[in-house]
Amino acid sequence: MNKVKGHLDAVNPTNIGQQFNSTKQSMSIWELILVGVGGIIGAGYFLGSGSPIRTAGPSVLIAFLVGGFITTQTVGALNTLATYHPSEGAFKVYADMYLGRFIGYMQGWTYYLTSILTISSEAVASAIFVRLWVPSVPIWLLSSIFAAIVLLINAFGVKDFGLVESFMSVIKIAALVGFIVVVALSLFGWHVQATGTTPKVSSLFTGSFFPHGFGGLCQSMLIVIFAYAGIGVFGTAAVELKHPKLLDMGGFTTMGLLIGLYFLSIAGVLLILPWSEVSTQISPFVQAIQSLHLGLLANVLNAVILIASFSVMAGSVFSANQILASLGHGGEAPKFTIKTSENRHIHYGALITTAIGIAIFIGVSYMLPSSVYNLLISSSSFFTFFNWLIMLATLIAWRRKEAKNKVSKLAFGQPFTTWLTMVLIVVLAGYALFERDQRLGFYVSLAMSILLVVGYFFSRKRKFAL
Repeated sequence: MNKVKGHLDAVNPTNIGQQFNSTKQSMSIWELILVGVGGIIGAGYFLGSGSPIRTAGPSVLIAFLVGGFITTQTVGALNTLATYHPSEGAFKVYADMYLGRFIGYMQGWTYYLTSILTISSEAVASAIFVRLWVPSVPIWLLSSIFAAIVLLINAFGVKDFGLVESFMSVIKIAALVGFIVVVALSLFGWHVQATGTTPKVSSLFTGSFFPHGFGGLCQSMLIVIFAYAGIGVFGTAAVELKHPKLLDMGGFTTMGLLIGLYFLSIAGVLLILPWSEVSTQISPFVQAIQSLHLGLLANVLNAVILIASFSVMAGSVFSANQILASLGHGGEAPKFTIKTSENRHIHYGALITTAIGIAIFIGVSYMLPSSVYNLLISSSSFFTFFNWLIMLATLIAWRRKEAKNKVSKLAFGQPFTTWLTMVLIVVLAGYALFERDQRLGFYVSLAMSILLVVGYFFSRKRKFAL
């Protein structure tokens, strides 16, 4: 452990050494799994999955399996590094250690911006869900209200946040399992007996499995990856877990649960609705339930999805503030971001900055000629691709220096699978540029990346932090 702490202090003796902590071991393996699932399943899946279904058709099932493979490899990289270098700074610290200070800076800031984009997209998605009940209220007003509520929750502090997230995870899992069960019952005749109507013909078994070719499958991957984003919890899990050796078990269980739920629930939508009729304006799961003439159940599901979006927003605001404060302490963000309230120990400087960022993203999104939601999740997904590339590259750099140490079982097939995953990410990011909204999201993320590069050299010159 002393050797590890020496590595961390060498990277940033004023900050990263303080982040290293081996005493906060209070999380059980099942809490990790539930918090992991809760941080990943949100509007990016419940609403965003409509877009890849329309882009890829039934072959979107393959897209979610490929996305699961890429995510599993990335979690394996995080678990490997977290096992040997448990640090609250997680992947940013690892990038600092093995790839250099500039890459660590970019990793931290792009993760922060990804969180802000996620919060903004979840707020817009929440507004879309509510418009099922109040269609006359503008989306921009509803999304602004929801973002403000989540910011206020974080401003006053939330006790037992992990317990709340675990409870919300159970609700999300139950909602997807319930949807799968309803679809199965309807296909086996229960729905026919109950209402005298017959479900629509399955799009899985009629027409082409690749209606838009292989390119359509590849173009759908950017949004599919967004549905898997939020895996950063595994970076700090080694610090939090009561039994760090169970980290891989938590990763396997979480990824198995996610991939299984995603695959079966998307298949359920395709068994009820022809892919060409899936809407991107409401949740495809709510739409599928509505097509079965189960209006009350559709409203209940819509309410559950709305609550799920709130839980993701709350968690994203919290993690965004933490990473921004960490950047501030390291001299990589303005000194204002480390301001903390005396009574509640809230990073109010980071919270105010986050609020401004959310307002800017939501406001600019409505002024650009694109679907607001697709623009936000596309920009966020390009940053996610970048973050995951850095995590995988960090694992490769780590293996060169620590060849005798074992790699996480989730990162199986080393080193071939890591290189394959990195190539897949680059190829899929390239394919995304063929779609107009996703291309605009790339331009937005590229512009922000250029500003970050300029900011890095400016921060080194001015010495923002203490």
